Amino acid sequence: MKQNVELREMDGYRVYLLGHLRDHYFPQYTNKKFVDARVDEAYDTFVTLRLEGHDPVMAQEMAMRTLLAGLYVSRYDIVYSVIEESLWTRLPEEYWPDFAVHLLTKKSVHDILDRYEVNGDFLDRETHQPMLTELLGEISEILDGYEL
Repeated sequence: MKQNVELREMDGYRVYLLGHLRDHYFPQYTNKKFVDARVDEAYDTFVTLRLEGHDPVMAQEMAMRTLLAGLYVSRYDIVYSVIEESLWTRLPEEYWPDFAVHLLTKKSVHDILDRYEVNGDFLDRETHQPMLTELLGEISEILDGYEL
């Protein structure tokens, strides 16, 4: 019985993590070793905190923080937010998700994201606004090239 509860809890973490990675286009989505390790770490965090006497809500919150550490915002999220916040008059809303994915295939977009070292915790950095401004300019040039 104990093993079934453990497997269900770990499966819950796995399903949540895979959904998050998929929905935000993180490249780790296809990395089974990464997913397995992160799920194990989250479950271990939960169990350790419960054994130390912490309440289940706090233990679950800390486990989720472990599960998603460094995966709070993806490159897709950043590109999508630029489209949503600044280019909404140029593109119909239904195109935003696909266009954001399309932009992630452009070397010029990746060059900007690389230069600002965009990763899963990027929003904590001081360079966020300058990067958004530069990214907006690049995306606008790409759109102008499509004559939209």
